[in-house]
Amino acid sequence: FRERLHGHSYRASVRLIGTSSIGRDGYVLDFGCVKSVTKKVCKEMNEYFIVPMLSEVLKITVSDDDDGDDDDRNGGKVNGDSAINGGKLKIPTIICGECNSKISKPPPTVTITCEDGSFFSFPKSDCLLLPIMHSTAEELAIYLYGRILQQLNAEYLVKRGVRIMEVTVSEAVGQDAVFRREIPICSGEDGEGLSFDNGYGGKEFDVANYVRMENIPPMPCPTETEAAKKRKLSS
Repeated sequence: FRERLHGHSYRASVRLIGTSSIGRDGYVLDFGCVKSVTKKVCKEMNEYFIVPMLSEVLKITVSDDDDGDDDDRNGGKVNGDSAINGGKLKIPTIICGECNSKISKPPPTVTITCEDGSFFSFPKSDCLLLPIMHSTAEELAIYLYGRILQQLNAEYLVKRGVRIMEVTVSEAVGQDAVFRREIPICSGEDGEGLSFDNGYGGKEFDVANYVRMENIPPMPCPTETEAAKKRKLSS
């Protein structure tokens, strides 16, 4: 099933848990540092359409900026226009009369095809291509944990006595997802000190590692959401 296209005004919060001792300066960590990093990461994600690039049910095609080819994220290259339902998705040169008559090349786009055949095309500049499988509060909490921890510096946090970090993402009042775990520590390249590996190529916070692969059916509950109604009709 496919939920109707909709959005959320997410809220994120960070909680740090230390040991029973505090620093010589009287505190565990400067709140200002945490706020600054969290605001920076959130601002980079604000007012974008989130695209889950690791989705198993969406065919996502990202147009290339240079050669006109399309990058099919589900494998291979799709040359020229994206193939949609056996045809071609044509983007006209003139979009709204003479105001765009001088456009020689359409802007890069992100095209998403759903299992039910529906497809959407968005300007690439409006999209945030994230290494997640689903655009849920749960996966966003894991993603934010990695991004925030990377910029706060795990080694420094551990030296300050911080042992656990918790990130909460809320999509509505009372609808929170909390990701909490110990600060990951590993030896440096020389076998000494601490290091932290993250980013899109990192393994520590690869969101897909936290997603169970077995197919667990949704919990039956007396809800009247559109998604629940569609599940009843398809069962």
